[in-house]
Amino acid sequence: MAPTSGPPGPTPPGYPTAGYPAQGYPPGGYPPPGYPPGAPQSGWQPPQPRRSNTKAYAITGIALACVLALVIGGVVWWKTSRSPDDPELVAGQLTGSFPTTPSAAWRIDSASVGGEAFVSVLSQESQYRTSGAAHDDDTLVTLVSGPGTADGPTRRVLGVDVETGGRWIFDKPVTSCSPSIVDHTIACLGDATAYFIDTRTGQQTGAAPAPASAFGIAYNGKAAYVRTFGGGAGRSVTFQKITPSGTEWERVVELPEALPTGDSSQFIATEHFVASADGVVAVVSADDGREVLARPGRTGMDALSDGSLLVTTGRMVGDMPENGPLVRIRPDGTTDEIAGATASAPVVATPGQEGRVLIDTAYTDLADGDRLWSMQGLQQYSSPELAVAEDREVVVRDNGKIISVDTRTGQERWTSPAGRAYGSTSHSVTDGERLITPTAEGGLVALDLEGGAAAWTLPAASLGNVPPAGDSTPRAALTFALGDRLVTLTSTAITGFAPTGPRAIVPGTERRSATGDGGTTYVTPCGSPPVFEPQSFRTASGGLVVTFKVTAKCPGGDVLYGPQTRITISDGSGLIASGNFDFQRSPVAVPSLDDAGSGLTLELTYPPGSFFRLPDTLPDGTSAEPGTAGSGSGESNDGGGRYLVDCDKGPTSGAPPSLTVPESGTSSASAVATGPALPAGADVTASSANALRLQADSDRAFILANLNNRWVAQLSSKRPGLVADGRTWDDQAILDELLALRLRFNDVRLLYSDEWPIFSYSGWWVTVAAATFPGPAEANNWCRAQGFDPDHCFAKLIRTTGGPEGTTVYWK
Repeated sequence: MAPTSGPPGPTPPGYPTAGYPAQGYPPGGYPPPGYPPGAPQSGWQPPQPRRSNTKAYAITGIALACVLALVIGGVVWWKTSRSPDDPELVAGQLTGSFPTTPSAAWRIDSASVGGEAFVSVLSQESQYRTSGAAHDDDTLVTLVSGPGTADGPTRRVLGVDVETGGRWIFDKPVTSCSPSIVDHTIACLGDATAYFIDTRTGQQTGAAPAPASAFGIAYNGKAAYVRTFGGGAGRSVTFQKITPSGTEWERVVELPEALPTGDSSQFIATEHFVASADGVVAVVSADDGREVLARPGRTGMDALSDGSLLVTTGRMVGDMPENGPLVRIRPDGTTDEIAGATASAPVVATPGQEGRVLIDTAYTDLADGDRLWSMQGLQQYSSPELAVAEDREVVVRDNGKIISVDTRTGQERWTSPAGRAYGSTSHSVTDGERLITPTAEGGLVALDLEGGAAAWTLPAASLGNVPPAGDSTPRAALTFALGDRLVTLTSTAITGFAPTGPRAIVPGTERRSATGDGGTTYVTPCGSPPVFEPQSFRTASGGLVVTFKVTAKCPGGDVLYGPQTRITISDGSGLIASGNFDFQRSPVAVPSLDDAGSGLTLELTYPPGSFFRLPDTLPDGTSAEPGTAGSGSGESNDGGGRYLVDCDKGPTSGAPPSLTVPESGTSSASAVATGPALPAGADVTASSANALRLQADSDRAFILANLNNRWVAQLSSKRPGLVADGRTWDDQAILDELLALRLRFNDVRLLYSDEWPIFSYSGWWVTVAAATFPGPAEANNWCRAQGFDPDHCFAKLIRTTGGPEGTTVYWK
């Protein structure tokens, strides 16, 4: 495969030999057998290659003394500077946590940087316009593809500061770059030149001639390496070591018969080796070019944490390719063969899982070759995304789904659908409590590592992810963990998300943010809202007061600290109360269910305007109704009715406060709603009408027992559509007035005029004070004493027989 500039050179083994057509697409002989005809031109993407293992030495922007770079499964692993009290995070994970739905901190659209699309830095992927990027924990680097020319599309290097979203563009066209950034430097190929670029500024720090036909460039911090295929049908590969001073050495490796690979190709450089996999696996020493291995083989090389390489070799049996064995190449150049056809190392692994890989479907310890378990039904190219120590779990991406399995037995713990992201430079990411992975619909989902539940989701539109022309669904986004930043990449948008919680934790550890003197345990925000169980309802001068027992869904507890936390209570008749609560000034620690003891007792007051029902219309108890995704539901201890409690934590800013749960597990707190807040889709009209009906039904028994044949003060009579007091009354306004009167006086009651013969008109809601009087004069005197005028309070006789005559006495 030739670059898009310069004349085409010999193709790699296993590739057709025809030249490229215009626009940089593969040759006329493409696609190979098994690929759809006309695939590149139709926008088709090739099958997802094995994960690239080429970021072995990407290092953070901190001084080298503060950084440890490790590699498992070809992912950048780092440990950033930290305080003595911070946990040592696992390399490759997010350093900030994402317990709640994040908002975009910045976004870059391809059009805003003069391009049509973002494409991978890797040679074998950029030709198909597949998305991809190289990165350290400061900068993400990708290619911006511009309008095509006779020699192919113009491509330039784009670097993005992931903290701020600032960007730079390298001023020379390129064809590809190294998949790794080392010490803030990336190497790129273009116009028969190897460029060395400072990823902090986009400035060229060096350049040297390179073959125009070079296909692929790799970088290990000491030098750049390129490869060129030659010898007729690609029977040899030439490696060159290039520094800014020029070519240091050139080595030619004669290649055996190649396995057919379609267009799959891989090229990496580590501290010890330079390796090419392209129908033949060819490995040479990174120092002097000495040949280490040359065998037929497939892509799927893994760079291991001890400096070894794990590669897949193979052979032709008749006309059919056969994979295996696997070959482990140690740093000293010695090799071991391992039975198996495919291998993949975890992207992120805790110390107890280092040195373990998935060979075929068997989870294998390379230290002794012990196959710990085999999981039947996995696809051949399944890849482990996360391996957690303490005998917890391995999370595997397999054929459009995520599977969590027990590290000891291989037993499935949970499974969840997942998107199939094309390209080899991305993977799911983790903050230690959640796995953040693309969805099939083009968005993101954060899966709780404990049980696989979705803590939050983001739709494709939130990532700037739009469907390609002719498609109805966007392709899966790529996700990257860059320090504490979650970054997504689509063909036309790069988006950065800042953490919504405190510092991340090590996967598999207890979900705690920190421990202080005396072993005090601090709660951390949970991605799922707490469970609210109503215990009692009462009215006070401030409104409806509801007492809840609150417990967190996450083992590490939870903390309410947002300024607009909506808590809604409803039942089968509609809304009971719904309001926003400001926990920013007085954050609340919520214990987990396991550690709750008596739990958190939370007393919430809903002022007038934020509640719809009075306690006497509520059932004498509840049992829990399941909550919808993202809600907390619970049961009160009163016995038989049903409530649904929905909690939306709302926006938060800054790091959550450090809060502790008392050792007894029992605590209490209170808050008053700052105002009403309705959930999406709430039917206020229906809720108000139902509340009036329930109140009248509830009050009838009281009125018959205590007010019948007695004089009372009538305070209001309203019907929907009435124009009075400068407004048009509806069910909600009538209900609000009733509830306000109920709070003002110890007791008021509601009658519906159709059900009482003392009223002349039908369809009116009538409110009366519950105090009784010997006669109408005393009732009217009470009205005067309360400050009412004659139009808003007068004497009324309650009775169940006779007509309205003589039952109403006004005063002047």
